[in-house]
Amino acid sequence: MKNKIIFIVNPIAGKGKGKIIQSEIQRFFQSKNVEFKILLTEKTGHATDLVKSLLHEKPYSIVACGGDGTINEVAQALVGTEILLGIIPIGSGNGLASNLNIPKCIEKAFEIICEAKAMKIDAGKLNNHFFFSNIGFGIDADVINNYSKTNLRNFLGYVSASTKSIFSYQSKTFKIELGNNQILEDDYYFLFCSNSNEAGYGITFCPNAKLNDGKLDFVAVKKLNFIQQIQFSISVLRKKLEKMKVAKVIQISEMKLYSANEKTIAQIDGEAIILTDKSIDISIIPNALNVLIPK
Repeated sequence: MKNKIIFIVNPIAGKGKGKIIQSEIQRFFQSKNVEFKILLTEKTGHATDLVKSLLHEKPYSIVACGGDGTINEVAQALVGTEILLGIIPIGSGNGLASNLNIPKCIEKAFEIICEAKAMKIDAGKLNNHFFFSNIGFGIDADVINNYSKTNLRNFLGYVSASTKSIFSYQSKTFKIELGNNQILEDDYYFLFCSNSNEAGYGITFCPNAKLNDGKLDFVAVKKLNFIQQIQFSISVLRKKLEKMKVAKVIQISEMKLYSANEKTIAQIDGEAIILTDKSIDISIIPNALNVLIPK
């Protein structure tokens, strides 16, 4: 295999794994008949800029080494191209990698890059930004926002952020336009669109979601009292959220949200962002991304 492989490494990912993976890449791929190079990210958004600057080289694959945030940044620039996305999951949640059955063992993940089996997956789109796992505008976004402010980049940190959100989160008002002139408007505790069946750490809100069915799984849960919030958490852990009477679960290809707030905290593939747009367009682009997967 002589085609070029480019590794985009987040050096602060995975409690130090990002710092040592460079030597692992060198050791493994120098023994293969392959041209490769390693580039390190320096800040948020840098991975996307790096990939855009490399597209003219037409590499065989560009490999994201990090968590879901790094994967998202690399994939942003690969949508609609023939370049293959490789994934080495060294982040905290690793939701997309888990859905694709990419192992956390670094050497086994390297083997997948060499095996060169690819599949096309869909890409979601939020205004002008792509997502590949999920987006959320409710308590999940609040959890991710709290998680981004903690130094515990592991499951314990996620539990801590979740606990804080459970006791402080206030439902937000949204107007939702679905197909067939269906309009919903209420205070929502949980508002979530998923392309993947896993959100990270083995947690799933949409266990039936598929990466290549041309649809997004949409979940809307109205304002809950404290007892209902506990029931919500139990339903998520049991992967039975769709059984809750207060949960609306449907598949969509596009929708529009209108926020009643000046700023909306959202999460895109596990990264917290602040949206200032009152109108939010969400859609799905079928077969938008080529991803390397296990045989």
